[in-house]
Amino acid sequence: MERIVGLRDRARQAQNEQGFIKEASPNAVPRTDLAHATEMRQRIMDGAHRAFQAGGYHGTSVPAIAAESDVSVGLIYRYFASKEELFLTVCKAQTDQHMSELAMVLAGIDDPLERLRAAIDRFIDSLLDERWGSIVLAAWAETDRNPRVRDLLLRICDQDRGFAAMFVRDAMARGEAPPDTDVEAVSLAAALLLHGTIAHQAEHGARFDADAARRALVTLLGAVLRPVSSPTT
Repeated sequence: MERIVGLRDRARQAQNEQGFIKEASPNAVPRTDLAHATEMRQRIMDGAHRAFQAGGYHGTSVPAIAAESDVSVGLIYRYFASKEELFLTVCKAQTDQHMSELAMVLAGIDDPLERLRAAIDRFIDSLLDERWGSIVLAAWAETDRNPRVRDLLLRICDQDRGFAAMFVRDAMARGEAPPDTDVEAVSLAAALLLHGTIAHQAEHGARFDADAARRALVTLLGAVLRPVSSPTT
């Protein structure tokens, strides 16, 4: 019976994959090979994201990712050389997406504290709604055994610090932060606080107090945003 079920699942996956490459009807816009490859790659990444969230890195097998993505194992290896490469790609894609969305949100806000609150809200909301913190936790667990994962996490941390540094320098240019602010120290503190929030949320699970976390982050990071007084004459 298990063999029959396995054959049926593989047949369904093969049929699904063929659906992506079957010839278009005469009235349809032709699908290019690049468009197909992009769609399949994203489909695998989305399935891998869900699988890694549920099982972590070591608890997730390539067949499990294939099942979650509704594709065959062989197709995954056409796009990704290994589970490690797929995991790293998923982590990087999540980080890039969050940074792009955050930049768009902040671009239209003038008030410095409101910009900070919006940034913190976006961070906390995505942590809760998208549950991407579990991906980061799985990556942290791999750092001692996998140098490539460690390198990726260092790049993500540097990206977080770079974004925070840009935020602070912008505030300094607007006169919303003291001109002698230690940008490097503040950006490192911001990255440490955000990563600590990920761990705090994991520790507390359903008892995680999102509003308390928002207030704590805004209170600490907002201390940097002190309006610069105009010199008296």
